[in-house]
Amino acid sequence: IPHDPAVLQYIWPEFVGADLSKVSLMEALSKTSFDPTRRTMFIIEGLVYYLPPAAVKQQLTAISETAVRGSRLFFDFMHLDALSGDVFRPELETLLVAVWNKGETMYSGIDRRPEAIRCLLKKFGFKLYELLDAKQISARFHPHVTKWKEYSPHVSPYFGYIAAEKVTAPMKRQETMPASRRR
Repeated sequence: IPHDPAVLQYIWPEFVGADLSKVSLMEALSKTSFDPTRRTMFIIEGLVYYLPPAAVKQQLTAISETAVRGSRLFFDFMHLDALSGDVFRPELETLLVAVWNKGETMYSGIDRRPEAIRCLLKKFGFKLYELLDAKQISARFHPHVTKWKEYSPHVSPYFGYIAAEKVTAPMKRQETMPASRRR
């Protein structure tokens, strides 16, 4: 491990917990060592399906306004056809009831077709790097599970995972990083 303090500050990820319905992404990041001139990895897990579609767009817009070319975006999502009821999955009904019993609602799904995901990401200046379905997630991250079970999968078949790279400069920013935080 390098001993140069300028290098050490970027070795470990910095996790940012913020209610983005109450503070902007830039406001949350301004309280960290975030450098808006450097590539950043944005990981949004376990969130997208709990947000209304307009809030999903708002978060992707905020990331697009913040991320420089070469930044990465990772997030999981629920398949739109499953959430909308176009594809019936009894285990999804169980999940939705369990979530509702905890006072939450799953609002958003994303069209899982690769061309639809590419189109969505392009609107925000990202290029699809990788799209994983449940079987691919299982094979990569659960190698101890040697056989996929359609009737009882250990990774819910109505979830997917996206990895994307920012290929454009940041979109017009609505706000800027405070001068005291710029480097």
